[in-house]
Amino acid sequence: MEILYQDSAVVVVVKPVGVLSEAGEGAGDSVPALLAPTVGEVFPVHRLDRVVGGVMVYARTKKAAAALSRAVTEQQLKKEYLAVVEGVPTPAEGELRDLLFKDARQNKSFVVTTPRRGAREAALTYRVEESLAVEGGTLSRVRVWLRTGRSHQIRVQFASRTHPLVGDGKYGSRRKAEVPALFAAALTFPHPTTGRSVTFTAKPPAAYPFSLFAHTAMEIERKFLIRMPDVSVLAAQPDCRVRHMVQTYLLALPGETRRVRRVEEEGRVRYIETRKRRVSALSAEETEREVTAESYAALTGEADPTRRAIEKTRYAFPFGGHICEVDIYAFWQDRATLEVELQDEDEALELPDFLPIIKEVTSDKRYKNVNLARELPEEDV
Repeated sequence: MEILYQDSAVVVVVKPVGVLSEAGEGAGDSVPALLAPTVGEVFPVHRLDRVVGGVMVYARTKKAAAALSRAVTEQQLKKEYLAVVEGVPTPAEGELRDLLFKDARQNKSFVVTTPRRGAREAALTYRVEESLAVEGGTLSRVRVWLRTGRSHQIRVQFASRTHPLVGDGKYGSRRKAEVPALFAAALTFPHPTTGRSVTFTAKPPAAYPFSLFAHTAMEIERKFLIRMPDVSVLAAQPDCRVRHMVQTYLLALPGETRRVRRVEEEGRVRYIETRKRRVSALSAEETEREVTAESYAALTGEADPTRRAIEKTRYAFPFGGHICEVDIYAFWQDRATLEVELQDEDEALELPDFLPIIKEVTSDKRYKNVNLARELPEEDV
């Protein structure tokens, strides 16, 4: 199970599909049980259906649990989902508001038109991000923001409008998938210690039907040139992820950067194609999709002949409420780079004191990876 962030108050994880969000009958089949050996006791403050994966936060103390529970009550804990539905919802952006009644015996919710005992109002907003033609119809990837948290809410509200989630046979889908196509993609909440609003995101699994669509997000980061760090210190950071990458830059349209990466982590290899358009010195719109080994081989045939492939090892670890990414390149022995992902361009930033910073290079185009693939800056550090 991937841990996105942890400190003394909270731990943020990507819950796998098929795992209970709270301790249940299957003692080893819940997030708290999986976290217990390394994180210790955690306290659930919200939940996801067993068949739904995605970002969740757990409190590590009772005080933090109380603060997060208040955030839930005051609607300060905000959930964002990705779903793949049958057809194309209209309008392309809008709000769905219904009365939902849950039949506990069937473990199924229904839209009802008149108030009744047990019926509760359900509201969400959505935006259709992409639609594509497939055999037998059209599928749409939809981004959803919950305004209320009713049982099976997203599933039943879209199904009631003839747009069931792919793979959700319970609510009328005839398209087969391992689980309903729903993923908790982002979570925003006030940190129980600092009160600062923090957001954590994750990408849906590279499985059908999400694999049919690319993933687009705004990337905001600052970049620093650092002296070569002690990699054993990096690897020893709590929850550090170590990935070996080979990235090849491809021919692209003007104003666009296009690359394909081979990423190896703990013996597993993935291939990712990325398109990026720069918005500002700090921000870029990034579209990614996971591809097969065969597609990766084909894409490398479109390599930009003026740029070499970049080989690097990335050490990524949480620090000060952010994710720090240290890249160790094969072509440098005396220096490396540090990138820190932000939520907005004006966000305050704390840097690890064990990393020897030379200077910030966020606005220095020479240190963009796409340009390092062409020419290395000639300066003494």
